[in-house]
Amino acid sequence: MKPAPSASGHGDWHDPGLVDRSGAQIKVKTPGPAAGKTLDVTQFGADPDPDSHDDAAAIRAALDAAKPGDEVMLPAGTYDLRSTDPADKSANIVLRSGVDLRGEGQERTVLLTSLDGEEDSRVIRGSGVHDVIVADFTITSRHEGPLGDDPNDGNAGGGPMYGIYLGAYKGQASSRVLMKNLGIRRFERHGISVKASREVTLSGNSVSEATAVGPGGQGYGIAIEGTADQRDPDASNDSRHNVVIGNTFDGKHLRHAILLQFPTHNNLVAENTITGSHLDAIDLHGEGEYLNEIRNNTVIGGQGAGIALGNSGGSKNKHDASGPGNWVHSNDLIGNRQGVLVILGTPDTLIEDNKITAGEKSKAGIEIRNAPSTKLHGNHITGGTNGFWAIRLSEDRGADGRGKGIPTGIRIERNVIRQAANGIRIDAGKDLKLVENVVEGIDGSKLRVAEGIEVSR
Repeated sequence: MKPAPSASGHGDWHDPGLVDRSGAQIKVKTPGPAAGKTLDVTQFGADPDPDSHDDAAAIRAALDAAKPGDEVMLPAGTYDLRSTDPADKSANIVLRSGVDLRGEGQERTVLLTSLDGEEDSRVIRGSGVHDVIVADFTITSRHEGPLGDDPNDGNAGGGPMYGIYLGAYKGQASSRVLMKNLGIRRFERHGISVKASREVTLSGNSVSEATAVGPGGQGYGIAIEGTADQRDPDASNDSRHNVVIGNTFDGKHLRHAILLQFPTHNNLVAENTITGSHLDAIDLHGEGEYLNEIRNNTVIGGQGAGIALGNSGGSKNKHDASGPGNWVHSNDLIGNRQGVLVILGTPDTLIEDNKITAGEKSKAGIEIRNAPSTKLHGNHITGGTNGFWAIRLSEDRGADGRGKGIPTGIRIERNVIRQAANGIRIDAGKDLKLVENVVEGIDGSKLRVAEGIEVSR
């Protein structure tokens, strides 16, 4: 069921997901197929053989020659990107509005960059662009060092900072951009970064092999961001109505697979498959992200939570609570430390109809700390060993004083807990309600409530 409008939305935005201000469903627009010419980069001097001369200049020349409605084609092969754009020394290739960039298949066309650790370096950049398709090739780098495997190591890295970076130009968002069937590997910070943009669709992409997973923004697979100071939903660079759907992530060398950060809202994260990650796999990063819909994702074997709302980190921007009204439903969460984790004052979250299967290292199916007015409805939770609890409410110690508190106004209704190590544990909280939950076949305790806590049923 769709949640009731959030009483604490922003401005006149109150319903989660791909809706307009009135709450009516919208269809995010994507560019249609190119109707103009196809410009083959080999006709501009690019050589698809590996270890050839610089091919970046030829690709840029094809893009410069194209007109809106045209597409630039990268035939199968490996293209060596050894130079940067004359007008932007941080990027090999700069997108143009209305001009598509296509390969002949994710595994058949490869862009191989020589960027290696340069600050803010990007293989492909788009700023304030619209009506663009980027599809059917892989981006990787010549970096031959180790891949990221230590989330506490801030000195690792190499390759470009970003595989693709899409953002605003003079306050004008990028929009109506489709990125599909791309492979992104051997980058340091973000595989695909979408900042202050709207109506961007990322579909069928495969992201893996970050060269670093340390603090400060390394090793994110796909990041959807607002701007740190954005508080006006009417601004032209308001981050909303982006779609991350049907992508796959090998999280062995990713800090987070999918990350939403700063007050980005009314985005959809759906039908993605994530295997492992060093920290929370799908992470609303504790900077006011609100009214987002996260559904039908499969997250397997993460060392952190499968889905987390609120984050305690951040050296430059001090993270704490995500915003109100996020809707987490119908996900399949298997063998993560927590299936869903909500912390640090994140309010009004609906966690509904998720299937959570615990593994040997799982701690909780759903863990709620300081998360006012969170609702848990219709979730199915099973499995776990020893100290695992299907649902757990506990005190939030905060992050340097930020977000400290206890669960308040929590409603736990019609959840089904079967064949689990333990059922429901309440260590802290007030104004708590347990309604018509099913707890059966439990190895340990069905319900544990700390002394002095009142729970209505």
